[in-house]
Order: sequence, then structure tokens, then C-alpha cells
Amino acid sequence: MNRELVSIIIPTYKRQDLLPRAIRSAQNQSYKNIEILICDDEKSGETKALVEAIAKEDSRVKYLQNARSKGACGARNTGIVAAQGEFISLFDDDDEILAEAIGTFIKLDLSQYSFACAWHNRIYDNGKIKYPKKPPIINFEALAKSGLNIAGSMLFVSKKNLEAIRMFDETLSACQDYDLTLKLTKEFGDAICVQKALFNYYSANNRERISNNIDKKYRGMRAIALKHAKRFSKEDRARYLYNTRKYLYDEHICRAFTWLSMREAFAELRHAIKRKIKRAFLSKNNKGER
Repeated sequence: MNRELVSIIIPTYKRQDLLPRAIRSAQNQSYKNIEILICDDEKSGETKALVEAIAKEDSRVKYLQNARSKGACGARNTGIVAAQGEFISLFDDDDEILAEAIGTFIKLDLSQYSFACAWHNRIYDNGKIKYPKKPPIINFEALAKSGLNIAGSMLFVSKKNLEAIRMFDETLSACQDYDLTLKLTKEFGDAICVQKALFNYYSANNRERISNNIDKKYRGMRAIALKHAKRFSKEDRARYLYNTRKYLYDEHICRAFTWLSMREAFAELRHAIKRKIKRAFLSKNNKGER
């Protein structure tokens, strides 16, 4: 393992149009001692040809391919196993890492923290940009109560820590990055968050993402609740379940007609109406009894 080398891991699947932008952003780092591992979960050969052409011009770029399709987190695990650096930086093939990111992270004393993350610019299809902020210190309790991965998926973490927690859980249908941050903070303590944007996150609703799939999101969140039940306090578990339901309904129910089949969407709507009628009926009866 090279103690001065940072391994940047970019998982990819059928994103030949966007992947070059992600690779360029990694190549443009002010901190130059890096390797860029492109972990391909597809076997068509198009991505391989694209990456190998770039690698001819920049030896830091390396192509890895899964023997079988394992999903984004399986691709990330492939990269983690192959990584030669002491530290690993993770981001997706449709996003960008800003030029000063690795140079900023490498200056941190991560011996005191489980991992590092940073703010990001959230860029929408219409050009609108949001600047979500995260707390400077993120601990297990905050992650557990939030019901969401408030650290984000763009992480800077030691390979040693990732190996100790057995990397990403490939059996989860979604929320693998949330599961990873829960395991890291439980095992190694608080995480540190750089209080400025070091990534561009492109939020494209017309592209397939696990985070846009309500069914996979629900199953992933439920699996995490069961998986970490013993680690959550009774209060944390209750808060997690409440926030999970609130997130799924408040943030995603309005998009159910797009992402679910019409049959599933109408079923969801019908159940919601039934619950509302039942509450109204019970409320009326309770008032009548008084």
C-alpha cells in the first residue's frame, strides 16, 4: 500500500456519455499523486474502449470490470479491493469532484475520525443549484435518528477502515452508502465534514437511480432497520422509523405515478384514502361517545 497515494473510485454502468466528465474532474485534482479506478459493472465493451483510450494518455486511469453484474456497490467493492492507496475517495460516474477536493481531504488528520465528507452543489436539470449543508461532525446517533445518510455518498476514507467493516453490503437493495456510514461511525467514531462544497451532484430525474426507485428505497431502509436494530437505541429506532416513513411519503409519494406502475400507484393512493376515511370515521365516533 502506498501511503502517499489516494485511490479515486468511480463505479459505472452504461454512462458513456457522462463518464468522461467524471474522469476529467478526477484528473484535474490539484493533488497529483492519485490513481483513478473506473469500475465497470457492464460487459458490452463500450465503456472499456472509452476508458482505455483515456488511459493511454494518462497512466493514472485504470479500468476494472466485474466478472458479473453486481450493482454499483459491487463495483465500488471491486475498486476497494484493487486500490493501492492508503485512502480512498468515492463518487459516482454522473457527478464531479472539484479540483481542490483531494488536496483538502489529505490535509485532515483522519486518525481521529472514521471518514471525511464535504458539502456539495446539487445541480438540477433546469440549471437550478442548491447548496445543502451538513454539520461539521457526524456521529452514529445523528445518522441513526435522521433516517437518511446525512453524510452523503461522496466519501474520503482509509482503505483499512473499509476492509475492517467488510466494505459495502451488496445484499441491500438500496441505501448501501447509508449502511456503510452507520458501520464506520459505530466502529471508528465520529466523521468530519469539510464545510465547503467539494463535489457537484447532478440530480437528473430522467435517469435511472436507485435513489429514485421508491420500492427499492423502501426495502433498503427496512433492511437497515432490521440489520442495525441491536445497535440502535429504542429512541433512535423509533426516530429512524418515523423519519424513514416521513421521507418516503413526503419526498416521493408525489412522484409515485412516474416511478411505479399505474396499478401500484393507484393501489398506494387507494390505501392512503382508506386510511384518511378511517381516521375521520374514528374521530367522528369518538366525538359522538363524548
